Amino acid sequence: GSADYVVETKSECHFRNGTQRVKFLERYFYNQEEFVYFDSDVGDFIAKTEFGRPDAEYWNKNKEIIEQTRAKVQTFCVHNYGTAENSGIPGRR
Repeated sequence: GSADYVVETKSECHFRNGTQRVKFLERYFYNQEEFVYFDSDVGDFIAKTEFGRPDAEYWNKNKEIIEQTRAKVQTFCVHNYGTAENSGIPGRR
């Protein structure tokens, strides 16, 4: 019915010079529209739409969430870098 909705998260790692320059993006979509995202270069969650503003404000104030998300450059990107590089998956480097 009309009450159906989908929230999706996409986590992206962008590498330059191997693991020298790593950018981590965590993007949140509501019914395929991006409403909030985290950019490791900024270090905060950023609202893409009005809908995402409360989430961004709440998450940025929450020390545990923000520190955990900032750490994903290491825990998620760098940790998986070798795996993706060795798996032969195109476009994952």
